[in-house]
Amino acid sequence: MSRQSKKISTSRIQNGIYLYTTLIFLIIIKLIILVVDNLFEIGVTKYSNPYFITVIASIIIIQALTWMIRNKGYKGIKHALIHYSTVLNLRRAFLDSKYYNIRFRLNKKIAQLPRIKIEFEKGLSIGKLYIENIHMEKDISASNISIALNRYVVERSYLSRDEKYYIFDIFESNINRQLIFQSSDELREHALDSDEQHLFIDKFTSIPMHSSLFVGQTGSGKTYALYSLILQMLLKSEKYKLYFVDPKNSSLSVMGEKITVQNTASNFNDIVNLLKKFIDLMNQSKFELKEKLGTKLEATYADFGYPSHVLIFDEFASFQSQLQSMEKKKRDEVMSLISQVVLEGRQLGFFIWFVMQKSDSNLIPTYIRENLPVKFVIGSAEKQTYVTAFGPGVDIKEKDFQLGEGLFVCPLIANQPKICHFSYLDFNILNAVEDLNE
Repeated sequence: MSRQSKKISTSRIQNGIYLYTTLIFLIIIKLIILVVDNLFEIGVTKYSNPYFITVIASIIIIQALTWMIRNKGYKGIKHALIHYSTVLNLRRAFLDSKYYNIRFRLNKKIAQLPRIKIEFEKGLSIGKLYIENIHMEKDISASNISIALNRYVVERSYLSRDEKYYIFDIFESNINRQLIFQSSDELREHALDSDEQHLFIDKFTSIPMHSSLFVGQTGSGKTYALYSLILQMLLKSEKYKLYFVDPKNSSLSVMGEKITVQNTASNFNDIVNLLKKFIDLMNQSKFELKEKLGTKLEATYADFGYPSHVLIFDEFASFQSQLQSMEKKKRDEVMSLISQVVLEGRQLGFFIWFVMQKSDSNLIPTYIRENLPVKFVIGSAEKQTYVTAFGPGVDIKEKDFQLGEGLFVCPLIANQPKICHFSYLDFNILNAVEDLNE
């Protein structure tokens, strides 16, 4: 413990001193009685022994029970020890950084530290850390408390609704988030166990359907991330209606032609026609849904049993470069189609996924990017890539991401970038697609 933490005590330290002083005092009295009894043969020891043993044992048992309750020992000794060591390190860090209020007890200065609560989940792999807001000038949420958490790292922080606690989402630094599937049957089993309107990303994350942005350099695992999501959509009991746009006519168009050749486009004119077809279907759904909304305001397509329509737009930057060579009228027409899906599609069940290596404003218009609720940056990326994807106010610390690992934001789930790790598919994907179509 540092010099600063030694200069001032806490209520818990003082209680410990009182307790140990009491135990030492009782032991000294016991020894005095024992010596006097041996010298004068009074015979008091046989009467006093049970009393002292009972008192000392009671104090020890009460302390042990208090420690177990405070550290949730009913969840197991491992849980209790990790909880205890984590809280202890945080209390020491608060003392060192002077994050406490001053109180006086018997004219002695006492540091009143914030209350700390930890709720672990998933076998101690992740959890929520609650630190009391003691209304000081220091904003604890802006501090790097990961250094005081031993094996855990802070993922994001925010105030509780009543503003009484700072809440930190924490995870084990060596956590394995990734799901591995050896066969399409394993993937099917996992997909059928998940919510019908959600797609799972890893062991801890699933997201609702939204128009989305996928950013990642070549070799980051971006395309395989799409494969895992596409296969899930094919496995749903109410199959998603999929549309594939691949200007480079690469692997995604191959998969698209296996799934729905009539809704797969690669050359410019076919892409524009597919966009128009997508919009026509969306407008038709809008007309049908409007009649039903009279019975249930604020409902969505899912409430009335309509399927999701997802247009996956691979290498959007390549298409954009072709579009820029066209006359202004054509450019405006195409961007109007795209923005219509982004702005109106959620309630109707029509979504568009943009897949790119970078999301600069010269590659995708800012107004479109900012209206995409879900954004992924897969693999290690430059700082500017994170800024354009997540916004300038987000501070991303540099990490060495593995293949298929990255950061994402999603309404209600991750308002600040959180780590995710897409599934590893250890089987022939095209064969799985053919089997699912049959």
